[in-house]
Amino acid sequence: MTAKVFLGGEGKNDIGTRGQIPMGDQPGVVEVLLRKVRANGWQVTGAMPWQAIRKYRAGFAKNHAEHADEHNVRALVQRAYEETCEMLAFVRDVDGEQPRAEAIRRVLEELDLDEWAAEYGYTLAVAGGVAEPTLEAWILHLHGITNTDAMSKAAAARKLTELGLELKSSADYLAIAEACDSLPSGAGSLCEWLDRAGQVFARLIDGT
Repeated sequence: MTAKVFLGGEGKNDIGTRGQIPMGDQPGVVEVLLRKVRANGWQVTGAMPWQAIRKYRAGFAKNHAEHADEHNVRALVQRAYEETCEMLAFVRDVDGEQPRAEAIRRVLEELDLDEWAAEYGYTLAVAGGVAEPTLEAWILHLHGITNTDAMSKAAAARKLTELGLELKSSADYLAIAEACDSLPSGAGSLCEWLDRAGQVFARLIDGT
């Protein structure tokens, strides 16, 4: 069986044209990195940019903290179920807003997928996380720069341009991601997300 994967991200750099209607065939950085983690056994069948997420329905949102991104993550979960996907993978830029990072980490820890499993008949696998401080820092990390989580948003953007990369260029970002033969490991938000994705794929596809 080929697992169906739903993607969430900031926009084209993250999810390519997968979030368009009808869905396009150009991948974004998230999909390229997932393919580096697990080359086969899955396919992207849907995606949504963060700004297009509809408000989460109130019934499931009760008894949870009120940060908007917690509700947005739950909305992505619901949309992935509606698209009959087995896995949700998403990335959200921190952009210097630490409450955003804390909210997303909190909802990932507290997410009770039994709420949806009872309705949809299966448990969705979720590989989500935050890019500290932005996706640009992840691109730098993939390019061999260390300690990128400690950079400010402005410093990450400045370093990209110093390396001759065009800021917000999907082509440049994808080229770096695709050229990365060995994924980074260790500390940092990128490594944390890659580790989570690997664990999710192992459970979902290999049953381990």
